[in-house]
Amino acid sequence: PVAVKRIEPLPHPMPKVTAKYEIIAGERRWRASKMAGLTHIPCTVFDTDRSGSAMMALVENLQRSDLSFFEEALAMQTLLLMTEMPQGELAHALSISQSTLSNKLRLLRLSERERLIAVDNSLSERHCRALVRINSESERQKILSRIVNEHLSAPLTEKLVDEYLSSAPKEKAIKKEKKKKPSIKGSIGDMKLLYNTLDKTVLLLHSSGYNAN
Repeated sequence: PVAVKRIEPLPHPMPKVTAKYEIIAGERRWRASKMAGLTHIPCTVFDTDRSGSAMMALVENLQRSDLSFFEEALAMQTLLLMTEMPQGELAHALSISQSTLSNKLRLLRLSERERLIAVDNSLSERHCRALVRINSESERQKILSRIVNEHLSAPLTEKLVDEYLSSAPKEKAIKKEKKKKPSIKGSIGDMKLLYNTLDKTVLLLHSSGYNAN
C-alpha cells in the first residue's frame, strides 16, 4: 500500500484544491496506477510529522531496486544523522546485517572525484570496497587509474590492493570502523547520484529544521 498522511487544513484553503491526504512514500506506484486507469488504490494512513515523513521517504528510497551503491550509502548515512541511532539499530530496521551497513558506509570514504570516476566507468561495489582499504587518497587515485585503464576485474583489483598494502609499510588497511557519529565529507553536487525521492526528502528535511546541505 501507498503510505499517506492526512493534510492539515489550511486557514485559507486554496481554490480547486480538494486533496485530503499527502503521499509520504509510493508516488511512483500512484503514478503507475493512474497510467493503468485505476481510480482506487490501497493506502495506509500514518499519523506523522514532517520529520517522520522524511524518514519514511528515505526508507522508501532505500527499497528501490535501481539505486546505485553510493546512493544507498548516502541514504543510510542520512538516516543515521537524522535519527542518531546506533548502526546496529538501523541495520535491524533495514533488515540487513550490521557488517553490510558498515561496508556501505565505508564507501563514502572515497572522495567525490573518486566516486564520480567509479560511476562513470561502471565499477562495482566490490571494486570500491577494495579501494577504501587504502588510506591515502593520492595512492588510491593511482590504483583507480590502473583499474580503469587496464579494465581490471574486481578480483584483480583486490589482488592489486593486497600487493600494494603488503609493499607499503606505512600504509595500513582500514580494519575496523570507529564508533563515532557519522559525518558527510565534501559535496556531492556534481555527482548526479541522488535524484527522485532524495530530492523530495531534502526539502522535507529543510522544512523539518534539519541541515541537509
